[in-house]
Amino acid sequence: MQRFKSIDIFRGLCMSWMFLGHLIGWWIKPEFIWLESLAFSIFDPIGASGFLFISGVSMALSYRNRTYRVDVVKDISYSRVKLSYYLRASFLLIIAIIYNLAIAITINNLSWIWTWFVLMTAAFSLIIIWPLFKVSKMFRIVIGFSIWFVSQFIYNILVPFQNQENLQGVLYHILFNDFSQDPLLLFFPFFLIGTVVGDVINEII
Repeated sequence: MQRFKSIDIFRGLCMSWMFLGHLIGWWIKPEFIWLESLAFSIFDPIGASGFLFISGVSMALSYRNRTYRVDVVKDISYSRVKLSYYLRASFLLIIAIIYNLAIAITINNLSWIWTWFVLMTAAFSLIIIWPLFKVSKMFRIVIGFSIWFVSQFIYNILVPFQNQENLQGVLYHILFNDFSQDPLLLFFPFFLIGTVVGDVINEII
């Protein structure tokens, strides 16, 4: 598959901003807090949302290339492609959990083992997207916007139960902890729309 340098560059920018954003949050002095707000208002769109979007683009291009090899070149089997895909997603999920565990131990709060940092969101996005590659681009767009809008209502229903030890509190923790990070319901649509763009690029080239 032909590599697009622009995709790699944009993904690098997204990762750089996410890293820099954390450093700003940790190290900035109180008198310069306005600078943090300004920086986030300008660059935050190329953070987690941009990273997941461009990851969706890249994943769609990779998927179409591999299915071409399965159907046309016939040098690889579909089951092997699927196994490789899910192994990659599982490996990323393990890395995400290790990262979350390190954060939880650092802040002495084990509830943060289940936190929607971008790595865990990306891992679950990879796991979920495979069957959706078989549906049309328009249907994926509809699914993406539907998930995003419905998630707003779910959040408003569950947020009053945050940190409570009941069913609603558990559901909030599973779906939205930590809301200031990158919850799957809110950020998976960016990944999903990215796969649509990736398919469009694949058709053009």
